[in-house]
Amino acid sequence: MTEKYDTRNVKVLVVDDERDITFFLDEYLSELGYQVQTENQPEQAEKTFLSQPFDVVLLDVNMPRVSGLKLLEQFISVAPDTIIIMISALQDVELVVKCIQLGAYDYVTKPIITLNQVHLRIQRALSERNIRAENQALRSQLVRQGESHELRFQSPAMRQVMEMIRMVAPYDSTVLILGESGTGKEVVARTIHKFSLRADKPFVAVNCGGIPESLLESTLFGHEKGAFTGATGRKIGLFEESSTGTIFLDEITETSLAFQVKLLRVLENSSIMRVGGTQEIKLDLRVLTASNKDVTRLVNAGEFRQDLFYRLNVFQIPVPPLKQRKEDIPAIVDYHLKRLCKRMKKPHVTVSEAVLKLFEQYDWPGNVRELINAVENALIMTTGDAIEPENLPPGLAKSVPPETEPEQDMLTDLQTARHHFEKAYFQKLLEHTGGNVTEAARLAGISRQHLHLKLKEISDSP
Repeated sequence: MTEKYDTRNVKVLVVDDERDITFFLDEYLSELGYQVQTENQPEQAEKTFLSQPFDVVLLDVNMPRVSGLKLLEQFISVAPDTIIIMISALQDVELVVKCIQLGAYDYVTKPIITLNQVHLRIQRALSERNIRAENQALRSQLVRQGESHELRFQSPAMRQVMEMIRMVAPYDSTVLILGESGTGKEVVARTIHKFSLRADKPFVAVNCGGIPESLLESTLFGHEKGAFTGATGRKIGLFEESSTGTIFLDEITETSLAFQVKLLRVLENSSIMRVGGTQEIKLDLRVLTASNKDVTRLVNAGEFRQDLFYRLNVFQIPVPPLKQRKEDIPAIVDYHLKRLCKRMKKPHVTVSEAVLKLFEQYDWPGNVRELINAVENALIMTTGDAIEPENLPPGLAKSVPPETEPEQDMLTDLQTARHHFEKAYFQKLLEHTGGNVTEAARLAGISRQHLHLKLKEISDSP
């Protein structure tokens, strides 16, 4: 739920060359308690903004002499934490993307029929800004304490994953992490936890596919003495153990429909009941989940509950397979090689250029997990100061195709085609919603933050 801010402490600057617009917004927002100042001349608006701090700016796009986009750039450069909501009569997709790219928080089209929506967007923006500030302070503290995460990357795909992690981490929203086995979904979950406001609380990871169905409920919910044969005493479940922290349910699609009903109840009521118990136990925890399967297909096939999917899919992070981000291989190898040398008490060992070339040519069906295993295997076999091709696991070098250029070209073509499709799709979606970013995100079935990332991505690419 969005935190409600005391409007008396919020300073708002309304900039629009139409006096009717500034008058109505001034009247409405002042009645709500905001400290409002209005300007109809863009030149004077710039002076006013520089003369005092503002929390929020409602800024018209089209004004004489100085455009709203120009003012947006200037305002953001001076005070990047200011919330700027653009106002325009134009329902132009490229304009919406441009505003977001320059740093605008939101975009409202004229005529502003429901003034209450302006108030709600301001409140939501203030809440998000406050949480981001708290999270930034936490991240700075983690850096000072020497904390780090295992995500090592250079690729644009993983930079986007990291940005999504940073955006969602401060919230308690459920996150669904999707990707092939071995891509690092648990590492993503741990990184979300480390960047969250629960970072100093427990993180509990559960592989739902590795626990027999008959034991899964007892493992997570706990049980009372005598609940079943062998229950000789009370057992606290993992949900209770992770309370105030984060629980990560990996391979959530391996659970039965019966268990999914119980999990949905946990998420909706924030409480559990131990097996054989009669008392509701309140929980304060964050739930992260992951799967290596196409969850939408499972929902359509009736193999996964639709209502639970909607509850888990508040924010989705897709983790690309290693073969689609081979730029990350050197960084991953370097990190884990240092870690393994320390653990195995071996002197520092490097990786030869020939091995790195083989690594970059191989498709890694087992993803990052297979790469780490290959490095550890090679390290065991290495007696010198560098890992050479002959130290690699048998069969790895033979699995590399003799010519990889055609495959590289095909991969590039596929990525280009996907980019063009996404660009056309999101442009059409924004046209349909009249530039309403929130509504577009709802129709696309993704979070508003995810849509922001997509709009930035397509606007940054040719």
